[in-house]
Amino acid sequence: MLSKRAKREYRGNSCHRCHHQKIKCSRERPCRSCTLANRPCTYAVRDRQVTVSEGYLKSLEGAVAESRNIDPGHATQDGVGRDADMTTLARRPLDPLVENSTVELFLSKLKQTPKLKLSPKTLVAQTESTASCDVDVKRESAKSQIYEYFALNYDTSHAKCTFKLPPYPYAIHLLEQFIIYNGYDWHWFRIRTFRRRLDNIYATINSAESKDRIWLCQLLVVFALGSCVRGQEPQISLGLDGQASQDLEGDSLPACSPPPGMEFFEQALALLKVPYEECSLVHLETVNLVAFCSFFLNRQKTAYMYSGLSARMCNMLQLHKASSSLDCSPAEREHRKRVWWSTFCIDRMASTQTGLLPALQTVQVDLEYPTQKGLTPDDLEEFSDPDFLTARVQLTIIQSDAANDVCHLGQDDAKDIDAILRPVLRRLDTWKADLPEHMALGIEDRLPELIGQLPLMRSLANLYLRFNQCVIVLLRPLLLRQIACIFSKEESNASQNDLVYMNDTCLRSARSSLRILIDVRSRGLLARLGIMENMHLFSSLMVLCLAMSINTRHPDSFQQRPDDALLYESGKDVLHDMTRAGSLAARGHEKMLYDVEALGKCIEIDGTAGSDIVAEQWDIDEWMTQLLDGENASDVF
Repeated sequence: MLSKRAKREYRGNSCHRCHHQKIKCSRERPCRSCTLANRPCTYAVRDRQVTVSEGYLKSLEGAVAESRNIDPGHATQDGVGRDADMTTLARRPLDPLVENSTVELFLSKLKQTPKLKLSPKTLVAQTESTASCDVDVKRESAKSQIYEYFALNYDTSHAKCTFKLPPYPYAIHLLEQFIIYNGYDWHWFRIRTFRRRLDNIYATINSAESKDRIWLCQLLVVFALGSCVRGQEPQISLGLDGQASQDLEGDSLPACSPPPGMEFFEQALALLKVPYEECSLVHLETVNLVAFCSFFLNRQKTAYMYSGLSARMCNMLQLHKASSSLDCSPAEREHRKRVWWSTFCIDRMASTQTGLLPALQTVQVDLEYPTQKGLTPDDLEEFSDPDFLTARVQLTIIQSDAANDVCHLGQDDAKDIDAILRPVLRRLDTWKADLPEHMALGIEDRLPELIGQLPLMRSLANLYLRFNQCVIVLLRPLLLRQIACIFSKEESNASQNDLVYMNDTCLRSARSSLRILIDVRSRGLLARLGIMENMHLFSSLMVLCLAMSINTRHPDSFQQRPDDALLYESGKDVLHDMTRAGSLAARGHEKMLYDVEALGKCIEIDGTAGSDIVAEQWDIDEWMTQLLDGENASDVF
């Protein structure tokens, strides 16, 4: 419902940005969408209405027809002749040349140019031809241009390979596992269509699916992801004394064996071949899955390369343009839109994972957020809840903008808090406050009881973990400065109240993530090889460890709780569990956590001679920079 102020100022139109992106506008000034996106919000000024007599319009019509040697009877009933229609077509704005500067498009538009002197008969034919050409140009500008190219044997040759499919009941189980852990986070494929094709390949001998290499590749990657989410089970052996023992402690950890499902993944890679000149949405979906599966193997650069390939295919298919799907059904339009937004999020995750530039930007995107509007009941079975993907996309955009802001942090704590940190925190709070009712469940410590809705529970956990991580990464530089001040014996110029507020905000997010992950593990929903779970867990443990150490040195810097130490140990146990399951990322984070604990001990020393010795042995600034750079390789920003 509009506020009184919005009703008073509303002038009958949406803001320019909402109108251009075809999203609902709250019609406030600024509107909610522009505020969340941190973009300027401007409205069109309604033109003043002028009354014109019908006789005057007819006289103008006759004058125009006479000047162009056209009988007024040929004019349309609306008072605008065909020649005026053609002139309007000729004056339509061209597509941005920066976005499409091909000679094919230029020639297509050149064919639309009207001749100066045409007979009425030729004019009509030319106008109809121009209108048809205009439609063709729209289609050409929305998809790749058609041209001739030399075909290579590589395009059609395929190496023979064999692969094994699991029994049908186990295949369905693996698909369900994939949906539970990852189904709501991004849009991978049409769910009902994928299930139907899965059934066909088992039910029909020599089915079309059994000969479709790219779809078989997609199926095998799904099997791999469904298999490896849980990781290896710990190997426990009984000694002669009957005591259970594990050889997976400390630095004596053996080399991690491949996680379950890697046989499926390697078979999928043998089938993967992208026809670059004629790629399709199925190829794009498959490469997205391959990039995501690479994260589970801690192959960060591989994931970055595959996500970059997905981004290029998005551009080739023009998925970022709403006009590229004008001739598609509502379900196909929604599918294309969701694939682009999912690729955008995966591209951002891969780029921040490696600290490299992303491939996709939102500046030229002409897409709405995911929705269910216009879909039939059968179509709805193809898609998951759009609100989850929308919330993730919005959060990713906030993270992207915040990353640029955080890069401008200086050495003035007071100025940075007011000018950079507070505005981003307000945007995050607005995002959280605007979540739909079924997602705004106040998940701070544990998951809600949603019987029979495991995908919903797991996706809610993922979303709130990502939100907490945004807060932690935003405020972590302030924590680093306080540590530097402790060793340099300087004071921050920010007020104590501001520092305590920022510290507590960061610590609350860390506690929340730890409690959610502990609860997720207790429910058997922890993806022990998941790269995101590792990153959220380590970031939260590091903040809690340093907060407790700073509080020991400077009491009341954080609002510490009596159970913080126990929560820290429980979180470490989850990290250790992920290490034993075969996670290489967790193994690296465990070693880094030992260094964080060592630094915490240094912070707790109260300025004695031992403190000077420790400070000399530690190059604190250099060590913290390396530590945070190493952890930033797994950050959201």
